[in-house]
Amino acid sequence: MAINLTTKYSAQIEKAYTHDSYLKSHCKANVEMIGAKSCRVYMLNTVPVVDYTRSGTSRYGEAKDVQDTVVEYTMTQDKSFNGVVDKGDASEQAISNKSGQWLRQQIAERCVPTGDKYGFSQLAKYGHVSGVTAEPAKDTIVGMVYDAATYMDEKLVPENGRVLFVRAKDYPKIILSDEWKGLDNLAGKQLPTGTVGQIAGFTVVKVPSNMFPTDVYMIAMQESAAAFPYRINDTKVHQDPPGISGALIEGRQTYDLFVLASKADAVVIIGKTASKQACTVAIASHSATVTAAGADEIWYTLDGSDPRFSANRKTVATGGTVATKAGETIKVVAFGKGGKLTSDVAEATDK
Repeated sequence: MAINLTTKYSAQIEKAYTHDSYLKSHCKANVEMIGAKSCRVYMLNTVPVVDYTRSGTSRYGEAKDVQDTVVEYTMTQDKSFNGVVDKGDASEQAISNKSGQWLRQQIAERCVPTGDKYGFSQLAKYGHVSGVTAEPAKDTIVGMVYDAATYMDEKLVPENGRVLFVRAKDYPKIILSDEWKGLDNLAGKQLPTGTVGQIAGFTVVKVPSNMFPTDVYMIAMQESAAAFPYRINDTKVHQDPPGISGALIEGRQTYDLFVLASKADAVVIIGKTASKQACTVAIASHSATVTAAGADEIWYTLDGSDPRFSANRKTVATGGTVATKAGETIKVVAFGKGGKLTSDVAEATDK
């Protein structure tokens, strides 16, 4: 007989995933689950502002329907675990209780950290990389944070819901600054895991240093810029399966983190300039030559869309060429390997 712990402990399990995660509660894009491994993200479309006309029947301009852009994603992370609770105590209730306790601990100590580490790697892959020459120091870290805030300001990123993830080893450098606002300003609020204060309009979340990719020092984001769908597919206890005297606990989860294309400027990665993948593109005689030495993968588009997110993207090797037409713009991005950070989006127009 199998006891379904997903049903029995569903409320506690969901609370554990959300509460113990440094990242999940800060990814607030609107997500609809449509299956075990698929989800939809909805984004409202805005319309241009036009001049008011003082005569006629369309004084406010042509009426346009307010619509959503709906993007469907498939979650790529499919993880599992198992453990055995030996029948030292023959009571079925005792085995069930111990199984539940172990499951909660497994989620907190293994599943959530694994998911968070993957999530931070996705933010680093698809966000804007703000390069710095050296690791943050006491006299430079605040300037780096304000540079990220300024970038967001210039891109019209909303000021509410901004969060800054900081490596634990860099946290002391921030709290020694004059700009620091500690937890006294957040008294009485129920705070997500790791929240330690505020600076430059960001809520600061202290994160274990090993959760970040190599040469990533801080990650700044606005909470509506990312979706982090996390689903528990199957969590069961099998009583006395063949070869085991006791309970076999098996669990499986699917999840992923997606940065929204329309809000990619709301994710800023503060990382080492020297670790940023180089990428260039040049056009001559209707042929674009792409150069990104050592890149793991190179994506490009010819329809004006951002290759990081476009369904129409194609791949090209470094040194490869792409045929272009007069007036056509090629956009290229290169993903680094061996600890390299993602390049800027390079572009060129065929004139």
